[in-house]
Amino acid sequence: MPGRYLLALLLTLIIEGGVAYLLGFRKSQYMLTIALINVITNLTLNYLILILGFLNVDASFALIVVLEILMVIVEWQMLVYVFRNPKGRFLIISILTNAMSFFIGLLFFWT
Repeated sequence: MPGRYLLALLLTLIIEGGVAYLLGFRKSQYMLTIALINVITNLTLNYLILILGFLNVDASFALIVVLEILMVIVEWQMLVYVFRNPKGRFLIISILTNAMSFFIGLLFFWT
């Protein structure tokens, strides 16, 4: 089971880092910050899902979508806090990177 969580983290870092890079966030400070934020949010999300499983709460598709939306908000706010830049720019990157990561994650883990 730990391998599954490490794979999810690795995919998140590759996908979200790649999307951020393609969107113009190429400076090392952006890439490192995005990677660190993704480590925090990905591990938190997967740990929360694991805890919910122990509490016999079904990790339904709807629940995962709600948690992913929360992760978008958290990552967006963390980026704004760190860089103090326009909020809209970081909201867009948070939405796009998480959407791409979510859909690719569906292909790997839900099929």
